[in-house]
Amino acid sequence: MQVNTLVKKISLSLSPLEVYKRLCDKGLKEHTALLETAEAGTQAHRKSIIAISSAVEIKALNNRVMLTALNDNGVAFLQRLDTDVLSDFSVKKTELCLELVLNPLPIVTDEDERLGQSSILDVLKLVQSAIQTGNRENDESSLLLGAFSFDLVDQFEALPKINKSYEDYIFYLADQLLIQSMDNNSAQIIVKGFGQNATNDIRLGLNITQLEESLQEELLQEGHCEAQEPKITVSNKVSVNLSDEEFKKQVKQAKKHIIDGDVFQVVLSRDYQLDCPKPIIAYEKLRSSNPSPYMYFLNFGDKQLFGASPESCLKVTPQKEVSLYPIAGTRKRAFKNDVIDFERDSQVEYELIEDRKEAAEHMMLVDLARNDLARIIRNGSRKITQLKKIVKYSHVMHLVSEVKGVLKEEIDSLDAYKACSNMGTLTGAPKIKAMEIIRDYEQKSRGFYGGAVAVLNANDEFDSAIIIRSALVKNNVATVTAGAGVVFDSIPSDEAQETDNKAKAVLSACLSVTCDSEVAA
Repeated sequence: MQVNTLVKKISLSLSPLEVYKRLCDKGLKEHTALLETAEAGTQAHRKSIIAISSAVEIKALNNRVMLTALNDNGVAFLQRLDTDVLSDFSVKKTELCLELVLNPLPIVTDEDERLGQSSILDVLKLVQSAIQTGNRENDESSLLLGAFSFDLVDQFEALPKINKSYEDYIFYLADQLLIQSMDNNSAQIIVKGFGQNATNDIRLGLNITQLEESLQEELLQEGHCEAQEPKITVSNKVSVNLSDEEFKKQVKQAKKHIIDGDVFQVVLSRDYQLDCPKPIIAYEKLRSSNPSPYMYFLNFGDKQLFGASPESCLKVTPQKEVSLYPIAGTRKRAFKNDVIDFERDSQVEYELIEDRKEAAEHMMLVDLARNDLARIIRNGSRKITQLKKIVKYSHVMHLVSEVKGVLKEEIDSLDAYKACSNMGTLTGAPKIKAMEIIRDYEQKSRGFYGGAVAVLNANDEFDSAIIIRSALVKNNVATVTAGAGVVFDSIPSDEAQETDNKAKAVLSACLSVTCDSEVAA
């Protein structure tokens, strides 16, 4: 397929969030995304990707994938997309939509064979291959952005069935982008033309001009209740689907599985819900109070997903180097009069490092990461490059490690994600048995919690963050999910408190924008 890329470099000192709000109608524009990176525990934002416009939306649920053209560029893309290579799919096509249904596949027990079986991820691979041009610089900016749900794993593993609340994945093929580097206050405005639209340089150039002009307009004051707008009453009450006593009971029951030898660890979670009629402002509060390596705001149209995740999920470079970053071991930061007490905080840090239970849990997940990589990387390439490093955030601190390797030649980034999902820090170990126990106890889908926000380019470069410290907002209600890793010597009350600690930053961000229980509609 013909792909045309126009790029304009500009100076830009606005924050990524300010740029996103200006170009995407204060976060209200549907099918857009803001992905930011920052140094852990600091305000140092490094790089951001803003999907200002998307040509195609790609949604998957169970064995069905729907591609929908969102503009003329998307129509041109779908017209040229060759689906004949997807021999295991049934295809229905209209001008605006392409529906692909994965046909039933034989049951395979061999792990390598299962990894090579067709899956709904093949549709993303098809789109990725369609936008490859062989020009590495242009292919670097040909992006798919979106999110995988925790429950996508049902497509690869036989787990107890549940009714899914949300899609297995939602991705966008971006055709208007802004990629910003905060190191030198610069940015690139990038527009893409697909298929028959690829030859229209005048239209593509006009898009760049319009975007640049939008950046020069006066930024309206945002983040406050505006008197001239109608008000809606909201509640600042937080509800939870499991009380402390109910959650502690589950922890006790889960420990029996550990005593019986079913698992070494299992991660149980609970949901907090509260009103959140202004998710973009809640995100602004969260990124300010809790700057994290991965921060994101995605507007899916019928719902919004935002978060500040401390944990990379999986990363693949164009040179096929793959990285996993297990995080396990958590302590609450030491506060005194709402300010960090650094002396006490240092003591908490020491206690975390010396805690045998936390160390055992962490090393178990490091071993799990090593095992996840073992079957997809070249022999002799596996190494631990960072072990049990303390990383601090606004309300908690964690132990973090890094495990790396080099992918086998026949393995691509989506294969790697398929092989490693879900991450052990959100399941426990062994993974499959732990996920079975999670299903039995939680009795519901996890949705996007524990999945991953991801960006994939045509060079097969892949970066992703585990969806934690996040909120999914639908119909002005935010769901914030937090979990705790249960091991042999877990204390139930401590695990309940850990979920509160992990949810606190996001809940505080949502609560801080209720404006005395009233916000502008």
